[in-house]
Amino acid sequence: MVVKLLTDSFKKDSLNSSKPSKRIPLQIRFKVAGKDENGFAFEEYADSVDLSVGGGCLLFRRDIKKGENLSLYSPKGSLFVVSVRWFRYDVRKNLRYFGFQVVKSGSLWVLTNGESITHRV
Repeated sequence: MVVKLLTDSFKKDSLNSSKPSKRIPLQIRFKVAGKDENGFAFEEYADSVDLSVGGGCLLFRRDIKKGENLSLYSPKGSLFVVSVRWFRYDVRKNLRYFGFQVVKSGSLWVLTNGESITHRV
């Protein structure tokens, strides 16, 4: 079961036919607000594992449904509305990971191209 979870983490998302952006390992603490898989509202902090031009992966403590829209707040207060693209649970570490895509942004996202990091977040 654990092997399947790890293998599934690297499958290409069938909803997105474009080539995925380069991911950069980058840890930023975001405040995340939304609803968990049971429909309960929450607001808590999560650290990014890696980020790309249009999204990233967060380490989390709640179960989230694929397709759920969440609000991410950067350390400087910028708001980013994101859609959960995938969700994985690591049984051994009792941690959850979710991949997201930025849907709407009130300011520049963390990465503006595959290499540079903006300072506006």
